[in-house]
Amino acid sequence: MKPRTRAQKRRRRGPPILAATDREPNGRKSRRKESRVLYERQTEFNNVRTAAETRMRHFDLKTVEQARDPRNGYVLGRMLLDGTVTERQHDAGIRYAEDMARYYGLTGIAFPSARAQDLFAVRGSDGEDSTTKGEKARKASQRMARLRTILLACGDIDTGRRVQHTVNIICVENVDERRHLPANMVAWLKRGLNALATEYGVA
Repeated sequence: MKPRTRAQKRRRRGPPILAATDREPNGRKSRRKESRVLYERQTEFNNVRTAAETRMRHFDLKTVEQARDPRNGYVLGRMLLDGTVTERQHDAGIRYAEDMARYYGLTGIAFPSARAQDLFAVRGSDGEDSTTKGEKARKASQRMARLRTILLACGDIDTGRRVQHTVNIICVENVDERRHLPANMVAWLKRGLNALATEYGVA
């Protein structure tokens, strides 16, 4: 049996050796700005590539360009690409999801699903950084109640509840299995999103 070379032994013991330009003469990772930037760009590229490949497998996408489209990362975005909802309805649904995420996050109420919590794990400021957390939570609760009232008003009591439920499973819970809704649920979804678009002033 041919003895292994030094490089082969090192490969078996751990991760691949970094390029020489990423190391200082003493073996420590380079602190040069160019090296750090190159490393960060390579890491970002690898993360994007991994996410794109996962989306391609999970959602049966044909090209990397499709997988890199952020709208393919959540149910409402894919419904927009499918032509199921309009851009106005999509934008209203995103606004609604952000308001609901703020409500859950500030009040400490558990997110309705792990997918919803993951989808809205990173959010921007709500523009109320100067107020206390309690005041933010109160305003978020009032906003949630207002949006709930708008959705429940989309028809009689039974229809309003169905509208609210359908909007929630698509926009907030992000349930991919419900992406291809039956015609009656698509109608409820659109009715709710149109009402929200009017409330938000989405053109």
